[in-house]
Amino acid sequence: MAERKPITTPAEVASFALPEGRNKARRPVKSKHGAGLSLEVRAGRDSKLWVYRFSIAGRQFETMLGTFPPMTLKQVREKHGDYVALVRDGIDPRKHRAAEVARNQAAWTMQEAFDHWIEFYAASRVKGGNPPTPRTVAKQRGRWNLHLQKPLGSGYVRDITRRRLIEVLENIASTAREEARQCLTLLRQLLDYCEDREQIDDNPAAGLRPSKIKARPGKPRERHLELPELRELWAVIDDNRTAEGLAATAVLSLSVANAIKVLILTGTRRGEVAGMRWPEVRRDTWTIPGERTKNGKPHKVYLAPLALELLREQRQLSSGDYVFESTRDAGKPIHYDTITTAVARLQGRARKDHDETAPLYHLEHFTTHDLRRTCATLWTKTFMADPLLVDAMLSHSPPRLLGTYNRDRRWDMQVDIWKRWGATVNDMVANDPGANVVSLRGGVA
Repeated sequence: MAERKPITTPAEVASFALPEGRNKARRPVKSKHGAGLSLEVRAGRDSKLWVYRFSIAGRQFETMLGTFPPMTLKQVREKHGDYVALVRDGIDPRKHRAAEVARNQAAWTMQEAFDHWIEFYAASRVKGGNPPTPRTVAKQRGRWNLHLQKPLGSGYVRDITRRRLIEVLENIASTAREEARQCLTLLRQLLDYCEDREQIDDNPAAGLRPSKIKARPGKPRERHLELPELRELWAVIDDNRTAEGLAATAVLSLSVANAIKVLILTGTRRGEVAGMRWPEVRRDTWTIPGERTKNGKPHKVYLAPLALELLREQRQLSSGDYVFESTRDAGKPIHYDTITTAVARLQGRARKDHDETAPLYHLEHFTTHDLRRTCATLWTKTFMADPLLVDAMLSHSPPRLLGTYNRDRRWDMQVDIWKRWGATVNDMVANDPGANVVSLRGGVA
C-alpha cells in the first residue's frame, strides 16, 4: 500500500526509505500536471523508481519514467507532463517510448554520418569524372578529426542546428579562415548526404556562406620569386644540404634539396614531386599517373637536362621505386610536408618565433606553392607563353575550348617552354657568373 502524504521536495525524495518489514513501498509525488506520479522503493535495490500510473479506454496501466538517482524531482515532473499530454491524446506512453527508442537506434550520430559519407565520397565521381584522390580523402578525414569531431561527433544529426554549426565554424575561423571555409564545404556535403538518406528533413548548412562564419576569402596570394631570388634560394639549398639527413635546423637532406630544385624546374605540385617513382620517368618525360594528380588525369612533364642531372644524383641515393627516398625510412618517399618545412626553415619561419639568422630571412616571405606560381608567372612574362598553355603545363583542368586544339601541337609547345626555362635556370639561377656550367648530358638510364 502506498504512503498517502505526497512528496513535494527533493529532500523528501532523498529521505524516502522502505518501512521496516516491507519489501516494497510507494509514495505519491505532487506534480502540477496531475495525479499518477509516484516514487517506489524496493528491498535489495539502492535506486528508487519513478512510476506513472495512467488510464486509457477505461483500463489502468503503469510505466517507469526513470530512477533516482540520476533523475531528479524536477526532471521527472517534466517527463510526467509529457506523458500526461500523450495520454490526453489517447496515446499509450509505453508504445510511444518504444517507437522513440527505435527511432534513436536508427538515427545517426554525426560521427556515424561522417563514417558513412566519407566512404560514399571516396567512391563518388567529382570534377573531371574521377573519384577524389586518396590524398584528398585523407585531407577530409584529417579536417574532420582535427576541427569537427570533438564539437559535433557525438551529437545526433537530427539535433544539429544552424546556430550550432555557425558557433563551431566561427571558432575554427578565429585561427584558420581557410580551414573554416573547407570545413563548411565538408559539412554542406555531409548534411546533404544525410538529407538524402532521411536522417534530417533539411540541411542546416544549406545557404550558409563563408561571410556568415567570419571566413571571407582572403586576398589571393600574388607572391612569386624573380630570378635573383631564385638564385639565392638555389645557392642556399646547395650550402645547406647534406647526405646525413636533417641533423641541424637549417640542414637539408639531399632528397629534399633536390626535390625543391625539381619543383623550380617543373612547376609541379609538392605532392607530385615527393611521390615521384622511377617507372614514371622515361628518358626526358615524366608521366604523373591520374591517381596522383589533383584533377585525376595523367599529366606529362618534360624534364630539362638540369632536372635529369638531379635525377641521376637521386639514382645513387634511392634503393627502391621512389626517386626522392626518405633518409629516415628506407623504401618510402619523403613526405610533401617535409618540403614545405624545409622551405620555411631556410626563411626562419618554420616556427612561431622567427629565426632572423636564417639565410633567407631577408627575402619577402614565400611558400612552396609560390614556387609553382613563380614558374607560371615567369613562363608567361619571360617567354610570352599563352596562359592556357601554362595552365596545361600546371595540370589545371582546361576549359572546353582548349580541347579543340591539336594535342600534339600543345605538347610540342609545352616542351619548348620547359626547355627554355631549364636553360634559364641553369644559366641564371644554378650558376653564378664564373661558376662551372652544369653538365647538360642526356637522359636518365
